[in-house]
Amino acid sequence: MPDRDGSPAFTRTRDAWERFAAGDEVPADVPLSIALSWLRCRDRHRLDPLAPVQAPVRDDVVYRREHASVFTMLGAVAAGIAGRHDGCVAAVTDGDGRVLASWAARGSGECAPAPGSVWAEARAGTNGAGTALAHPRAVCVRGPEHWSSALHDHSCVSTAVCDPVLGTAVAALTVSTRGHCLPVRPDDLLLATGPALRVLCDAAARSSAVLAGAFVDLDRRERRPLLALDCGGRVVAANSAARRRGLLPRSDGGRALGRAVAPALVRACGGDTWSGTVVVGAAGDTGGTGGTSGASGTDPWVFRLRPVPGDAGPVGFLAVADGAGTGTDDVLPVPDPTPAADAPDRVAAVGRGGRLHLLACDDVRHARADGHDVWLVTDVGVLRAAHRGIDRLARELGPAGFLRVHRGHLVNAARIRSVHRGPDGMTVATDRAGAERIPVSRRAVPAVRAALGL
Repeated sequence: MPDRDGSPAFTRTRDAWERFAAGDEVPADVPLSIALSWLRCRDRHRLDPLAPVQAPVRDDVVYRREHASVFTMLGAVAAGIAGRHDGCVAAVTDGDGRVLASWAARGSGECAPAPGSVWAEARAGTNGAGTALAHPRAVCVRGPEHWSSALHDHSCVSTAVCDPVLGTAVAALTVSTRGHCLPVRPDDLLLATGPALRVLCDAAARSSAVLAGAFVDLDRRERRPLLALDCGGRVVAANSAARRRGLLPRSDGGRALGRAVAPALVRACGGDTWSGTVVVGAAGDTGGTGGTSGASGTDPWVFRLRPVPGDAGPVGFLAVADGAGTGTDDVLPVPDPTPAADAPDRVAAVGRGGRLHLLACDDVRHARADGHDVWLVTDVGVLRAAHRGIDRLARELGPAGFLRVHRGHLVNAARIRSVHRGPDGMTVATDRAGAERIPVSRRAVPAVRAALGL
């Protein structure tokens, strides 16, 4: 089927979309970000590319106050783009893909998306806002690069703005038009959203300074274990008493306590005098592997959680281990951890010439980080992982039996062939000759021994 505008590039993309929608294993002749999005739409979200786009309206969302200025700034940018360029629609969405506001320029020939409609990739398939939010970056989706055939006569460009504290995208700015001629480039949107990102970074820096000051002030007077947590639930400081008890950011107690921050934020917004009690490691608590025990090794930890106030609400919390607790405190539940994702069937990697490879997990022996890039040592050679960041790869491949053995190394436990103990610590090898020396950090040694039955 020829493309609407006769563009050879559009025709190639449409042919690639038709082949992939018909059952091709790997998308070809499309950018890597689009190929990965198509794979998610088909294999993870199970979206029908021929079905009408479903963008249901939601109006039950509550936003953090510090994000309001970001939405306002992005709205001003979107209105300016729609005012300067004919034939386009500019929209601002929140981190879930919900449209907050939109502007249709003169000559756009279409209505702006309805406020409240949700354009998340999991609902609407590959599209500018949804794909930019799925893996925060600037993306351009042209014509048949959209997963849904109903959007093949549209093109859009979008960029996400991420909260440095929460580590998630909080908004996206999207410009769309009919056809393939977009009035702005991804780099233009990155520059335009720079001030909004700086607002979040400056707010995060101020919040960190306030939280650190409150921690230092209380630490001078407190002998019990003391932790400071940011609004994302991460432990950012611990006094010597807490460190001696093993209450570190990656410990079970630190993770479980961090999960209590979300409900604490909701309750703390009612007043700066609020305080709550969190019980970590109690019977029935699924907060960690085996729970977090107190000094006796069997008793749970009881923490008193107190918000640290800032200009726009709490900037974090101070948690003091309190064996007795306070009777007047609000007792907070520790939410269950996010259920582990199903083990992935395949791992996406990039070979020579940008060719996309889909590898079975068993074919990957180990992975090593090189900056933000991750290199996969596989049965077919060394390939670059399609996604950047070894932290993310560790989360995705953990259910498939991969172990984070070191800061920069991830190993398929089923492919370990030998273990070596030397003066510099433990190393493992996945080759039959045992020539590899993949370092194992001291912290990871127990997990490696348990996985191998040693």
